Amino acid sequence: MSKFAIGEQVDNAADDHESGMVVAVFPTVDDNFRYAVDMEGYGALQFFVEEKLVIHPSAMRLH
Repeated sequence: MSKFAIGEQVDNAADDHESGMVVAVFPTVDDNFRYAVDMEGYGALQFFVEEKLVIHPSAMRLH
């Protein structure tokens, strides 16, 4: 099961915690997941492995 779901706000843990929204989740052949994230301010999708993302702080308050 993937760690993040479509529609969740996430941050790029490695790059000053830039935030975006998960728009697609792709399973890989090695049973991991990759995420397509619409990053704020870029106007394009960026793809991340699960280890590079963390839940956005404002989203954690809702859980």
